[in-house]
Amino acid sequence: RGDVMDFPDLVMLVHSLIAPMLRPQDACYLLMSCSRLLKQDIRDRVATQALLHYYTKNGAHFGLKCPGDWHQLIPQSVQAARGRCACNWDSKNSIEIIPSELPLPRMFDARAHILEAVCLVYRGIEPHCFKVLQMFRGGGYFEAATMQPIVFSLTEGLEKEHAHDMTKAAPINVDDTKELERLLNIAEPGFGLEFFSSRNLRRSPAHILEAHWRGISVNQSTGVTTCQFCESYSHSALFHKVRGIPTEQNDGQLRAHCSAVYQPLKKFMMQHLKHVRYVRPPRGWNYEPNGEYELLDLIAGFTPAGVLCGVYVTDIGIPSSWVRSRLAAGYYEFPRADPV
Repeated sequence: RGDVMDFPDLVMLVHSLIAPMLRPQDACYLLMSCSRLLKQDIRDRVATQALLHYYTKNGAHFGLKCPGDWHQLIPQSVQAARGRCACNWDSKNSIEIIPSELPLPRMFDARAHILEAVCLVYRGIEPHCFKVLQMFRGGGYFEAATMQPIVFSLTEGLEKEHAHDMTKAAPINVDDTKELERLLNIAEPGFGLEFFSSRNLRRSPAHILEAHWRGISVNQSTGVTTCQFCESYSHSALFHKVRGIPTEQNDGQLRAHCSAVYQPLKKFMMQHLKHVRYVRPPRGWNYEPNGEYELLDLIAGFTPAGVLCGVYVTDIGIPSSWVRSRLAAGYYEFPRADPV
């Protein structure tokens, strides 16, 4: 009858055939269940193939420094709610070019951990992204905004730090905030210092999204969420009453938006990530080179493997007709404006 082949041996033998057939979540389960049985190069290939699935089906790019790139600490440009990133579109032949490799770190099983993080993001973070949020900055100033995912492995900083001798590197200790800060600074100068700065907690919210976020409390034992801002928004200079909308309706819409978007988002992130922060970067850091996008706030935390996960909150500058067609969950009445 011959020898019986173990499952890990089978995977190593036919991984090039199996990997393309697996959904990303299935590939993630495979890598977790065979964490010590598969050779590292096989694990990297399976993880990369799964990430390329998101690249193909969802337009989520990784490491390319393009508008759709999720794996960058400070976006060089933002996708926001403008549709799929077209960086890989061959206009001459009218086809989308899918790479066979991605410029991502490899040390300490980084690609499998990035895949785990992306699967996590699709479970509870991405559903709230690429939709229009209510944004008021006080004084009746209105703007549209949206959220775009970020999934960044600190192993990239680790590989830069030990570029000349990888043998001296040690796995990331996600409980050590000083280590996390150092690796963030290596990957992007000054980033770690800003992320862990206590100044972010002392600042007054700049807009109502930040006010909601800071006002939300999550009971870790019961999972119940409450929002202090929703209870006292009428006393805040940030809140703007929409003309012609009854107070009760205005109140209900504001609470519904928070309950549908911000509260479940914060609850999910607090349950699955460590050191979750709302970071409002200093002037000059949160501006694109062309000056088009003013807002680029970060809400993120770390997976146990040292992958920074969360969202960038950004302006999108879209026509008012788009604003109404892409409203986030929890309908909110936006000020009327002439179509752009």
